Amino acid sequence: MEAQLIITHPGSAHFDEVTAISLILAMNLDTVFGIERREPAQQELDNPDVWVVDIGDRYEPKKHNFDHHQVTDCPAAFVLVDTYLGLLETLSIMPWWDFKDSVDRFGPVKSSIKYHAGDVLVNQSPAETWLTTSFASDPEASLPLLKSFGAHIIEDAHTLKNQIDFWKTSPRLIIAGVPAMIGETVESAGLEEFRRLDPNPPDIVISLDRWGRGWRLFRYDGTPVDFSLISDCPEIAFAHKSGFIAKTKERLSIDNLIALVSKAVTYH
Repeated sequence: MEAQLIITHPGSAHFDEVTAISLILAMNLDTVFGIERREPAQQELDNPDVWVVDIGDRYEPKKHNFDHHQVTDCPAAFVLVDTYLGLLETLSIMPWWDFKDSVDRFGPVKSSIKYHAGDVLVNQSPAETWLTTSFASDPEASLPLLKSFGAHIIEDAHTLKNQIDFWKTSPRLIIAGVPAMIGETVESAGLEEFRRLDPNPPDIVISLDRWGRGWRLFRYDGTPVDFSLISDCPEIAFAHKSGFIAKTKERLSIDNLIALVSKAVTYH
């Protein structure tokens, strides 16, 4: 197997370089990597067998130099690495992607305001703190964990992209004046991301019940639908008292399903 070296900055470790390194490891399974946290030498910056990440004042993908601090409009190192690895189209759909890029470049306070993320202290992830601290204290020992983390990010992104594509092609309909969508799947992953991207998102989403034999009926906040209104219908196995979700006992026909859901619409 080929052996290569990764160099990143000393001091505190951050999500940026840890994620960038994780992606490098996950996408180069036939390479054995060593890792050092220090300033790179000139000859190392010119050597493509040495990956210099988040340090070095150079962005030269062909030489495996991925720093962004030299210019203000350059994305964070994990975005630069992701672009080089051909993963940008897939990974950039992750809901945390732009936010984490902004945090590294402009800080958590400005980024939390921009993305309506709330209190920056509350949003600090103990898992992220543990991962970056572990990497900073013993980078070599952390490499297997980082490789696994990188593989998880990539797999998660592929799953999310597939789900978004699924919802894009799911049938649309109008139920008593309310836009709705039916997806024959038990997975709800990708719905929020799909609705954020869709110019006319559905207010009602009907999918298969993961635990039963019927349909799962779901409505979003601010929608004129209250599924508690149909809780006494014989077709209903469960309806939440707050009205946001209900489940049918059996997989009703589309016509019967539309008729049932229509009874939950509050403006007739």
